[in-house]
Amino acid sequence: MIDPYEHSNSFITANGIQFHYALDGDASKPSLALVNMASANLTNWEHSLPFLLTHFQILRFDIRGTGKSGWGGDDEFTFSQYADDLVAIMDALQIPKAFVLGVAYGARTVAQFGIRHPDRLTALALFDVALTPPVEQTGQRELGQQARQLLTEAGEPEYPTRKSWRFYENRDAALSAHTAHEKEPDTSNSLSHLRVPVLVACGRQDLNLQEAQRIAKAIPGSEFKIMEMTGHGSPLFRPAYFAQFVTEFYQRNVNE
Repeated sequence: MIDPYEHSNSFITANGIQFHYALDGDASKPSLALVNMASANLTNWEHSLPFLLTHFQILRFDIRGTGKSGWGGDDEFTFSQYADDLVAIMDALQIPKAFVLGVAYGARTVAQFGIRHPDRLTALALFDVALTPPVEQTGQRELGQQARQLLTEAGEPEYPTRKSWRFYENRDAALSAHTAHEKEPDTSNSLSHLRVPVLVACGRQDLNLQEAQRIAKAIPGSEFKIMEMTGHGSPLFRPAYFAQFVTEFYQRNVNE
C-alpha cells in the first residue's frame, strides 16, 4: 500500500524546483520511472505499484506545478522541461538509467525524454498516447464505461478510483502544467532515432488508439500493444494486466 496523498511528503530539489517524489522498491532491481497522466499526482499508480514492485525499483514524481511539486516561470511549463526535470531528479537520486513510462499526457513528456536524453534510457513506453496538438477527447468517458462493462461481464476485478489521485496544491499552476499540449507541435517523427526498446500501447476503448498506432509506425522496431477491455488511462482499468505486459516487454527486450 502506497502512502495516500496527505501522507506522501518526500521532496527533492532539482533544476531549482522542489519536487514531490517517491522512490520505492529494491535498489538492486531495474529502475522504472513513471510519468503521471493529466490532472493526476503520483498516488494514481496505487493499484499498479504492488505488481510492478516485484520486478522494479520505481520512481514517481509530480511534474512541476502539479500535486505537491513547486514550479518556476510560466515559460517553463513545457514537455521538454518536464523531461529535463526527470533527468535532474534521476541525477539527484543517482539513477544513471531507467525504463521511462508515461500514460496519456505523461507519454508526451516521455517522448521528449526519448528525444532529449536517449542515453539515460534502458527502454521507453508510451501508453494511450497522442503527440499532435489538442486531439478530440469528447467521448472518452463513454468509451471508458464500455470498457468497465466489458470487464464486469468478463468477471474481472474492479479497481476503485480515488478523488485524491487528482489533488493538487495550486489551481493556476496545475492548469498551466496541463495545457502545454496546446502550444507544442507533433514530435513523433523525432523519435525515429531511438535505439532502445520502445513499447507503444493503447486501450481498445480509447479515442487515441489510431493516433497511438500512427506513432508506433513512426518508431522503427517499436512494439505495439492493444489492451483489451481498457479505456483511456490503461493502468486504472486493468493494473495487473498492465504491469504484467510492461514487465514481460522489459524482460524480453532489455539485458542489463
